[in-house]
Amino acid sequence: MNTLSVTRRAAALAFAVALSACSSTPPEDRPSTQEAPGTQSRPILSADEAQNFVPARYFSSMNKDEAPWAPSSIRVPQQPDYVVGAAGGEGVTHTSIQAAVDAAIAKHSSARQYIAIQPGEYPGTVYIPASSGSVTLYGTTDNAADVKITQPLDSELDVTTWRRTVNPAGKYMPGKPAWYMFDSCQNRRAATVGVMCSAVVWSQNTGLQMQNLTIANTLGDSVDAGNHQAVALRTDGDKVQLNNVHLLGRQNTFFVTNSDVQNRMLPNRQTRTQVTNSYIEGDVDVVAGRGAVVFDKTEFHLVNSRTKEGYVFAPATLPNMFYGFLAINSRFTAAGDNTAQLGRAWDLEAAENGYTAGQTSNGQVVIRDSAINEGFNTAKPWGDAAGSKRPFAGNIGEKRDLNDAAANRLWEYNNRGVGSPVVSE
Repeated sequence: MNTLSVTRRAAALAFAVALSACSSTPPEDRPSTQEAPGTQSRPILSADEAQNFVPARYFSSMNKDEAPWAPSSIRVPQQPDYVVGAAGGEGVTHTSIQAAVDAAIAKHSSARQYIAIQPGEYPGTVYIPASSGSVTLYGTTDNAADVKITQPLDSELDVTTWRRTVNPAGKYMPGKPAWYMFDSCQNRRAATVGVMCSAVVWSQNTGLQMQNLTIANTLGDSVDAGNHQAVALRTDGDKVQLNNVHLLGRQNTFFVTNSDVQNRMLPNRQTRTQVTNSYIEGDVDVVAGRGAVVFDKTEFHLVNSRTKEGYVFAPATLPNMFYGFLAINSRFTAAGDNTAQLGRAWDLEAAENGYTAGQTSNGQVVIRDSAINEGFNTAKPWGDAAGSKRPFAGNIGEKRDLNDAAANRLWEYNNRGVGSPVVSE
C-alpha cells in the first residue's frame, strides 16, 4: 500500500471538506475581510483605533468628574402605575397612551412611573414632556408587534393642517403637561411644520424607557420621492433606553436631538441613548440627529419603494463632540441593486458649499462587529453630506486624527457580509 498516496488523498479530502464548509457558510458568518486604513471612500479603523469606540465612551458625561452612564436592563414591576387598554379591560386605568402619560407627569413624582400597554393599535401622537421623574412605557407581551402606535405625519404639512391632524379632539390643552410641546409647533411661523414637529411619538423625558412596542409613522409611500421627513420616534432627553422596539417609517424614522423645552437644538448639550434588540426601517436618513446613541443587536433595513436613494445614518454631531452613533453586533440590509449607503453627515447649519471646519456639525458614526448584507454600495458606502453637499472624504493618512474637522468621521471596523468588502481605488 502506498502510504504517500493515501496521505495525499486524505489531505485532498480534508481540503475539499473545508472548502465545501466555507462555501456553505453564510457571508455574514464568515470572518471580516476589512483591513485598516481602508480607502478614502471606505475608511476602516485599526484594532487599536477601534478601542476608542465602545459604549462607555459614547455614554461619557460632558462633566469630566462624572462617571459614564452605565445603563442596566429595563425591569418592569408586577404592578404598574398605569395600564392602557380597552375600556373595561382588566386593570385598565386609561384608554389612551397620552392620557396615561399626562397622569404620570401630573403626579410630579421623582419616582419612575410605569405605564403598561395592553395589545392593540393606538392611533394618534404621544408627547412625553420633560419632568422631575422618568417614565417607562412597555407592552405587556414580548412581541413588539402586539402594541402599535401609529399616525401619518409629514414635515411638509402647513401648521393649520398639522394642528387638525395632531389635535382633532383637544387632547393637548392649556394646563396639560404636554401642552408646551404642542404649542411650540402650532406657533411656528414657517410655511411647514418641518422635521421638528413631524414625530408620532416625541419625548423630552430624561430617563425615558420603552420596551416591547412598535411606533410607525404611516405616511409611507403616499408621498413622492422628495423631502418628506416623517419621524416615528423623536427623543430629546438624556439616558434614554429602547429595548425590543420597532420603529417604522421612511425619512428620518428615528430622530435624536439635544433640544430644550423651546424646541431648539443646542450647541452645548449631549444626550445619550441606548437601543438594544430592536428593528428600525426607513429609506432616507433613517437615524438622524444630534446626540450619542449606541445600537446593540439592532437590525436596520432600508426600503426603496418610495425612492431609490437610501441612507441609514445622518448624524449632526457637534464639531467639539467625539461621539455620535455607534452600531455594534447589529445587522444592515437594503432593498435594491447595491445602491443604498450606510449614511452621510448632516451638516445641519450649512447651506450648499457652506461647510466650515470646526464650526459646522461633522457627523460621527462607527459601525463595528456587524453584518452588512445585500443592497449596499460597496465601492461608495458613504454619501456626500446633507445640507452642504460636501463630498465624502475619509481620512486614511498615517497617524491620522480620527476627529480631523477637514475629513468625515464615518468609520467601520470588523464588519462582515456581502456588503462589507473594501473595494480598491
